[in-house]
Amino acid sequence: MHSVEEALELVAKHTVPLPTYECNAVEALGSAMAHDLISEYDSPAFDKSMMDGYAVIAEDLEDGPANLEVVDEIAAGVTTKEVIRPGTCARIMTGAPMPPGADSVALVENTQIDSENVHRVMITETVTLGQNVLKRGSLLREGQVVLSAGSLIRPIEVGILSDMAKGRVTVHRSPSISIISTGDELVSAQEDPAPGQIRNSNGPMLEAMAAEAGAQVTQLGIVKDKRQDLADAISQGLESDILILSGGVSSGVLDLVPSELTAHGVEQIFHKVCIKPGKPLWFGKRVSGDKTTLVFGLPGNPVSSLVCFHLFVRCALNRLKGRSEAPLYVPGFLLTRDFVNKGDRPVYFPAMASRKEGSGATISPLNWKGSADLATLAKANALASFAANTEYEAGQFISAIMI
Repeated sequence: MHSVEEALELVAKHTVPLPTYECNAVEALGSAMAHDLISEYDSPAFDKSMMDGYAVIAEDLEDGPANLEVVDEIAAGVTTKEVIRPGTCARIMTGAPMPPGADSVALVENTQIDSENVHRVMITETVTLGQNVLKRGSLLREGQVVLSAGSLIRPIEVGILSDMAKGRVTVHRSPSISIISTGDELVSAQEDPAPGQIRNSNGPMLEAMAAEAGAQVTQLGIVKDKRQDLADAISQGLESDILILSGGVSSGVLDLVPSELTAHGVEQIFHKVCIKPGKPLWFGKRVSGDKTTLVFGLPGNPVSSLVCFHLFVRCALNRLKGRSEAPLYVPGFLLTRDFVNKGDRPVYFPAMASRKEGSGATISPLNWKGSADLATLAKANALASFAANTEYEAGQFISAIMI
């Protein structure tokens, strides 16, 4: 039985980024950069004023206030050939290019137009060299990496790509995922369960998590514990980049998933992980020509499926999308109450994480009563991580996975 870390390494080892394509930056939202974005120019491309005021020569004001001749007015987006010489200045707006000869900007609120000559201005502040000026190349130099390959494309990256790459970007295509829910006891969410039956919550939950993670999802529905039905569904699901099966991966008589996957040419990479919940997790892959499909057999327990998706399926999705290694755990949560894990497996427990002013980030394990306790589970926004055979006291710092 593999540890969580070993299992994650195996998932990563057998996952290769998907092919790339070029698209509009807005369409790439949620994808990852396939290549570095290299700046083709200095930013800013010119010395520019950071404030409204007057472009001056600092030496003219080193001894205090001075009355200067105004020789030009420069708005943002406008350049001038007028040279600023000792005793002169130019009215300038925020973002406008600095005129030749000027090296600083005096704030407009520290100036006063000469009442007898509107072409002269009294500068009432002492100005230091370079004051209120953003120098060329001070933000970026030509050839500098702006966005690294693997960076997640968020709205801010869309803006940067629009500025520096004409709004185009190369990304890895979105992964496709097929989902199968197995079990004779399952009925659809729209049906009223008969005695001994339950509604299928895993399938819709997994579909929602996969869609939220940026995958293209195909829901293959409920498959009864019959080999032919399962075989037909697996054949269809193997056309996707990832196939997820929920249930049927333990060691019971009707746990048919592992053997049917083997019959379809899926190579088992591992079966069972030292984790609670989620121990029966099955992972494998099928290579057929140039097509590779990763297969996850998740336990039927809803919380087990939730934990295994966030730990292992997301790992595969990130690598397929070419995303840089995203931290799995968020550290530094202050535990608000005692917690004891007497078991021999690490536990990922539903919890509520919060950030309160003055007390930093805290986390509270919920009074969760097991897989049927959906009302309490709905309050969770994190999975608190607790090591095996360990007692935790309130006030300790722990890590968590945000969900």
